[in-house]
Amino acid sequence: MNAPRFRAPTGRPIVAVFGSSTTDPADPAWAVAAELGERLARAGFAVMNGGYQGSMEAVSEGARRAGGEVIGVTTSLFNHRPPNPHLTHREDTTTLLERLDYLVHVASGFVVLEGSIGTLAELFLAWNLLAVEGRPQAPLVCLGKPYAEFLRAASVPGLVIPDLLRFVEVADTPEDAVARVSAAHALAIAQENSPRGE
Repeated sequence: MNAPRFRAPTGRPIVAVFGSSTTDPADPAWAVAAELGERLARAGFAVMNGGYQGSMEAVSEGARRAGGEVIGVTTSLFNHRPPNPHLTHREDTTTLLERLDYLVHVASGFVVLEGSIGTLAELFLAWNLLAVEGRPQAPLVCLGKPYAEFLRAASVPGLVIPDLLRFVEVADTPEDAVARVSAAHALAIAQENSPRGE
């Protein structure tokens, strides 16, 4: 087996959280992201995100409030922006593609918050890798009301094959999202520890 290209900076299971870089602290989406980060940390996960502002900062803030580890994956393309102040580890990459590569291969689970094209690019990259077995199976949970309709629209004839929807779950609340990620992680651990053939 080939050695992994990226080394995780923590022994905890890592959940990558994707979301908007423009979410404002006054926006209700900020509170959702912060609650998600806090619940993930309390469930024993390290949180990983793009390392800058908006939802990335909010989820980092929540995780740190609960004493969790926060990994920010930054890139030289955006280094005119300061990283958010809640990171416990910063992984700086050379290009945007390297940043995406790190995020989707080091994480053992994904939660996708509401966001624009950058967030959707992260969603589709993780989804594609899971669908083609380009990485180990992992939970991919979209959090937010727009996603159920978005996924229905994306699976019309000529676009996403409906069978591929089985790789994506939709959660209505941070509590629901973390429960889905935790259940998938527990199942993966049980399968890993069970004798072959069971």
